[in-house]
Amino acid sequence: MHKIEKEKLRKPPRLVGRLTVSIIIAGAISLIPIILASYFMVNYLDLPLYVLIGLTPLYYISTKWVFNLTFLVLVRVQLKPVEEGSHEVDMRNKNVRNWMINVMLTNSASHFMGNPPLGQTLFNTFVYKFLKCKMGPGATAHRISDPYLVEMGTSSVGGAGTLMVPHISEGNRLYLRKIKIGDGAVVGVNTLVFPGAEIGEGAVIGAYSFVPRDTKIPPNTVWAGVPVKQISPKPSK
Repeated sequence: MHKIEKEKLRKPPRLVGRLTVSIIIAGAISLIPIILASYFMVNYLDLPLYVLIGLTPLYYISTKWVFNLTFLVLVRVQLKPVEEGSHEVDMRNKNVRNWMINVMLTNSASHFMGNPPLGQTLFNTFVYKFLKCKMGPGATAHRISDPYLVEMGTSSVGGAGTLMVPHISEGNRLYLRKIKIGDGAVVGVNTLVFPGAEIGEGAVIGAYSFVPRDTKIPPNTVWAGVPVKQISPKPSK
């Protein structure tokens, strides 16, 4: 049988299974410190029951963050390589399969660790960097999908509610392209940035704007609108 025929017969990966197994492993590991601590306090410190019950908030916080960090590591280990470009939406397509695995895991990690109500927004930068987002010193972002396909320069800012999405669906095609934000660039609050967008050094995108796919924003200019248009300085005639 030819290689192509074998590829067509390959069963698609069990995506939900990957997420479920990762959660189970992280949950089991997060319980180990609590079990050991409880055993030590009961058998060696001889603490009364009401003290053990009173320590419940401490158990919860400890378990939560051990789980979050363990899950984050598991996600990083499972990230798959994807190629930029337009791909047919077919589970037999390696890039599509890898992207689906990545987006499911990275979004879950972001919600557990960096986004309320389960996470804390102050950890967003750490989470995105750990998931292979290239962020220079002082760079901050609110929401990033596919962190490994986003590059942010030094002191660049993605405002509150801003969403950077390096993928879009176009009919039966999946389009993947890096988003690049230059040094000192500012993306205003609640702005949507699509794949392939390049925002130059020192550029400013106004609040509530939309940056379409493959848009090139020159350095030190101001753009705004849906879709964005240059508003300052005025284009030369």
